[in-house]
Amino acid sequence: MNIIKISVFFSLISFSLVIKANEPLLPYCFIGDIGEVTETQAKVAKALESSDCMDIWIPGDIIYPDGLSSSKDPQFNEKFLIPFSGVLNKRKRFFFILGNHDYKGDPESYIEIANQNDSIIFPSNYFIHREEDICFVALDTTIYDKIYMFYKRGEQINWLKDNFNYLKESCRLSIAVGHHPLFSSGDRDKGSPQLASFLNEYVFGVFDIYIAGHNHVLADEGEKNGTLQLISGSGSLPGGSPDQAPTDKFNVETPGYLALGIENTKSGILAKYRFISAETGETLWSKIKIGKGIRY
Repeated sequence: MNIIKISVFFSLISFSLVIKANEPLLPYCFIGDIGEVTETQAKVAKALESSDCMDIWIPGDIIYPDGLSSSKDPQFNEKFLIPFSGVLNKRKRFFFILGNHDYKGDPESYIEIANQNDSIIFPSNYFIHREEDICFVALDTTIYDKIYMFYKRGEQINWLKDNFNYLKESCRLSIAVGHHPLFSSGDRDKGSPQLASFLNEYVFGVFDIYIAGHNHVLADEGEKNGTLQLISGSGSLPGGSPDQAPTDKFNVETPGYLALGIENTKSGILAKYRFISAETGETLWSKIKIGKGIRY
């Protein structure tokens, strides 16, 4: 996808969003690894249905264990459309990002499905979604985690470079969303060397916030080079937290989701993030992050 296609895509899915001073917006919500029909998935779906989430981002592993064989695969109905029907009926939009399990099948099937469903946004394996001066950049991290996908990497890197100047001019709060985290205080404590190389150069130190799944936890892992890393991956199969709670960090394996509220203040755009229990609706952890835009 080149920069011309991106500008067309903006006209299709972006809308005018005026952020008034001290007027908080309904939150954007994030929950990955939702792809198995479990009691946890049912709790998360119910919590999202009753939430005030404006949009819901799924950072990967939409369908376990092997993704979809085609856009007609009945698993999409069984493992997504039916479990999340209550959320879809409230006309909330889902933004998809592919995970490593989605790549085991036919990843192109998700694009076909999105083209047929107005509630699902997934125009490409990586894309930009902008709402006024808030920018979301969806990334495909699986191609950097798997060595045999090396031939797919250059196109996404060139696409990012082509769009960084545009993003620097237009984004006051920048959020990258991918499947794989760079580091973790629990299981899967670090990414592969090729994944780490990509994230360290093009995400950390560049974006304000990086949100991932893959680790089946809710976690605030703190900052690296000014980029805050949050993990929300307890959508159906929670597990992987450390035996002992990390100091000054948050990492739990419980059904829930991440809610990111936005407020315009005199000091900049303020992102107020909360990890919310799907079982009780209570806030488990909350902090703030002031946006600085793109720093590439």
